[in-house]
Amino acid sequence: MSMKKIVGLILFVFGWSLFGFGAKFYVDPNQGSMSNSGSSTAPWSTLAEVISQHKIESYHYSPLPYSANSQLVVFDQGAPVQAGDTLVLRDGLHGDIELFGYYNSLPIYVLAEAEHHPVLRTLRVAGCRQWIFKGLTISSEPYGDYANNILVSIESHNWHGPCARIEVADCQVYSTDSPWVNADDWVNKASDGFFVRADSISLMDNQVRNVYFGIELMGDYNQAVGNSIVNFAGDGSRILGSHNLLDGNLIKNCYKVDDNHDDGLQSFTTNGLVVDSNIVRNNIILNYDDPNQPLLGPLQGIGCFDGFFRHWVVENNLIVVNHWHGISFYGAIDCRIVNNTVLDPTPATNPGPSWIKITDNKNGMPSSGCVVKNNVANNFQIDDGIATNNITLATFADYQNEFVNPSVYDFNLLSTSALIDGGDASVAPPFDINGTSRTTNGSGPDIGAYEYDYLVGTLPVLSEEKIVVSPNPVVDYLDVIGEVKGDIMLFSASGLLVR
Repeated sequence: MSMKKIVGLILFVFGWSLFGFGAKFYVDPNQGSMSNSGSSTAPWSTLAEVISQHKIESYHYSPLPYSANSQLVVFDQGAPVQAGDTLVLRDGLHGDIELFGYYNSLPIYVLAEAEHHPVLRTLRVAGCRQWIFKGLTISSEPYGDYANNILVSIESHNWHGPCARIEVADCQVYSTDSPWVNADDWVNKASDGFFVRADSISLMDNQVRNVYFGIELMGDYNQAVGNSIVNFAGDGSRILGSHNLLDGNLIKNCYKVDDNHDDGLQSFTTNGLVVDSNIVRNNIILNYDDPNQPLLGPLQGIGCFDGFFRHWVVENNLIVVNHWHGISFYGAIDCRIVNNTVLDPTPATNPGPSWIKITDNKNGMPSSGCVVKNNVANNFQIDDGIATNNITLATFADYQNEFVNPSVYDFNLLSTSALIDGGDASVAPPFDINGTSRTTNGSGPDIGAYEYDYLVGTLPVLSEEKIVVSPNPVVDYLDVIGEVKGDIMLFSASGLLVR
């Protein structure tokens, strides 16, 4: 057993995402009072009251409405909670949380205490900077009603000013605890999960369920990483900005309740939106995991309509949808679509089977400069660009010849798969959707989202053959416990080699 410590490494893209070193204040709806000091033994009552009773020192712009001439000025100066401090929330209902014009020089942390499950009815952050929310439940259902609106809204604001550097992590966000079985309930009760209309926002490892839209990123330099969006009735996700990252998310179980054409991920350029240089990698998009699901309907995979879309990277995604639109770009310039697995669970049934498609935009202007390589799909329709090293699988029987168990969405490769070593190494990402290196086995990268790996293929896993890596995500150090055979390579969330 050996240990290797690497000091001085900051992997997390937003370097400000560290736990606070300031004071801690406690908030307990069941035992607290706003006349208390906010200590662990004398907590305040609810987060909503902490805000409304001016317990937080921060900055806002003046004069308002915000303009280029506005300046940040302090307000509630001398209040107990200041930049770098932490608000620790305990069990109970903390209310509708509205933060308008709270700009901090260091993050203020709003965290659930260990073994506690604080519940916010909704969270709205507008014209703010440097806030981190972690481990919270955000739902109106425990309050006895259904908001039928947006559960988490993070937005730049015409009055209060721009919003940036907000993180929401490890939160439970839901309209209802269990999905409804009739369409009227979905239409009249479901809320959207996350609506982001801001820049440099981070959504990490949240569980979003039973919502209309899941995550909408309407801004630049945002990231949604490691989230699950389970049971939705509109679009699982949207990217309506540039330089955004959608990485390692699970998006599954579409409920058909209205006339919306539902997408796992949708993007468009309507009303002058610019949607360039986005990265979509390592995501799993499933139409359903239960073919007997109520209100089951078709789901489009990745639908990028009304382009142009420039410099997108779409790689290492598993997309299993019963629709033609597996990955579709209508107007693409210099986009790269590589190492995706795009298949219809019922390829003999309309609508479908699933294609990877690049074609003209809606005005007939052609796409150009795109690369489509190392993918497996039911069909390819590439009007312009380089399309090589792709494999077409037409039937479910074809799936069974290549994958471990496609009936339960296990698309790891069989040892006999024709996809092994068939990829172009010049465009393949360094790792597959599971984090397996694409260079350690065989003579070249495999086709599709999954690299063949004997650990999940045909050979047994030995209990001694494992290492423990912590913390995750990495902050300023990395511990690797176990016997390391070979080199350790470290990458940022955007795929850049760090060391």
